Amino acid sequence: MAAPSARLQSMSINVGAEVGADDASSVDAVTRTGTCLCGAVSVVLTGKPTAVSICHCVICRKLSGAPFSAQALVKATQVSVVANDIEGGGDAASSGEFSSVTPSLTSYASSPAVERHRCASCQSPVYATLAKGKMAAVPLAMLDAVRDDAAMAPTHHMYYADRIMDVPDHLPKYVKSAGRQAELWKGD
Repeated sequence: MAAPSARLQSMSINVGAEVGADDASSVDAVTRTGTCLCGAVSVVLTGKPTAVSICHCVICRKLSGAPFSAQALVKATQVSVVANDIEGGGDAASSGEFSSVTPSLTSYASSPAVERHRCASCQSPVYATLAKGKMAAVPLAMLDAVRDDAAMAPTHHMYYADRIMDVPDHLPKYVKSAGRQAELWKGD
């Protein structure tokens, strides 16, 4: 595993239109932050998520090494990714456009609609882009202090028919992806 460089460029996701006044319902004054395991990459999430999903699909399970993954679904414009100056103890001073693959991130297209980004040093999942880059999914495990944050509470299960263990809770459970015409899981 290669050591992160002493000074890494700051970068932010800027793949969609800026959040406008009509998007006020998805934005609040709260900023949530987190880092990858090694600290080389930080994520800043501004505002409330659209939803918080617990995904049981095969791809999420295999890439997380867990029975399911939990992620906040947000507009891409609500997320900033910053490469940290590990040796200097602070964030890099300069900023620039976000690019899919940087010295501090690796990318993997896990499906035609989803591209996942990880820290190049420790391989922690940092975020995924979906909906043609308009939305981002940020793993809850990437964020600090979400346990008591009501806005970050899970809202539903997805791909519940593909689960490897039952999760007895009150949340809606969808057979596949959640959405307007999603089919609710009715049991085995």
